[in-house]
Amino acid sequence: MFKENRPTNEAESDVFGKVSRTDMLAPWTYRSEELTALELEALFLSDWLLAGHASEIPNSGDYTTFNIGGERAVLIRDEEGRIGAFHNVCRHRGSRVVGANRGRCRRTMVCPFHGWTYHLDGRLKQIPSPGTFDQLEIASNGLIPVELEMWHGFLFIRFRSGGQSLAARLAAVEEKVAHYRLSELLPLGSRRVVELPYNWKLIHDVDNEGYHVPSAHPSLHSLYGRDYRDSLMGDVPISIARVDEDVSSFWSVDHYKKLLPSFDHLPQSDQRVWFYFTVFPNLVFVLYPEMVEFYMTVPVSAGKSLMIGQCFGLQDDRRETRAARYLNQRINEQTVREDENLVLWLQESFATSVYPRDNLSTLEFGVAYFHRQLKVKLPVLGLEMTPQTDHLAVLNQKMLNGV
Repeated sequence: MFKENRPTNEAESDVFGKVSRTDMLAPWTYRSEELTALELEALFLSDWLLAGHASEIPNSGDYTTFNIGGERAVLIRDEEGRIGAFHNVCRHRGSRVVGANRGRCRRTMVCPFHGWTYHLDGRLKQIPSPGTFDQLEIASNGLIPVELEMWHGFLFIRFRSGGQSLAARLAAVEEKVAHYRLSELLPLGSRRVVELPYNWKLIHDVDNEGYHVPSAHPSLHSLYGRDYRDSLMGDVPISIARVDEDVSSFWSVDHYKKLLPSFDHLPQSDQRVWFYFTVFPNLVFVLYPEMVEFYMTVPVSAGKSLMIGQCFGLQDDRRETRAARYLNQRINEQTVREDENLVLWLQESFATSVYPRDNLSTLEFGVAYFHRQLKVKLPVLGLEMTPQTDHLAVLNQKMLNGV
């Protein structure tokens, strides 16, 4: 069950432990290209990644794709209504089997390079001029599967198989999210993909604490600043923000508070709550009363990232619901604009000789917790100085092995 913690001083932050200098990552960890490549392999390709929602591919032949760190995946619904995930790599010469980010295949997937044809369940159906190949077996040359898990309608993939299931990872929030009928969600608009000029970890460093909200996000603070808290459900980081009914000087906030309707599928305790939870390493879900949003980061280089996000909602044609969704987006767009310079200035600070790491508030324990999680998978992140090696992966493995 949820153990609520609202740390306002050191004594109240025991659930996370004390916050210290050793929790914080050193500047080199945000600037190393070799480390970014290692992060892609050890944190992203080896863990669950959100690729979409089942509602985005409702019909037979509908597909969506997800690419990261050189890997390419296609998720497609077959003729039996099942969703499968495969490497988007033709077994002949490696071309993409589907070229668009999203689309529909009629009855088969046909590689545009040489015309190798695959069933919608990934099996190879036929190839041109089969007699020109020496002992090629059709049955053993289907598309290579990618591990897939559906969680409440959301489609997660893992390029390197093995490890804990996503359901087990998120078991602690299961009771909380059950009310939101996530499997019934429909897309509200298209997916947003924005390239950002800073390291992916910095986005979460800012996002994982509410200490900056009163000064950096006055409209957000006006929405829920008096009742916001960070905590854990099990080992899942969460934030709970309760929208008050006070008059606000910010137009979008004031109208959102007034127009937000009630929702029959939610208990009274969640009617005016924004509930955030994190799926390590890069994903945040936000469960609003009127809709659900996700946003996640993908590293491109040490100093460049992609931010990917999308909103979903239950079928609800009420004017008040449409208005609440619109106003929500206005509030969050303003918050994103306010964060842009903050993150950029943090990125710049790593080049200075006086980057501070000693003065972390207990209200920023979410940052420390994120860094601790990172160092479990990548102990090299705990090093103070840039390692003098071109074999960071080897050094990391030795540290994992206790050598």
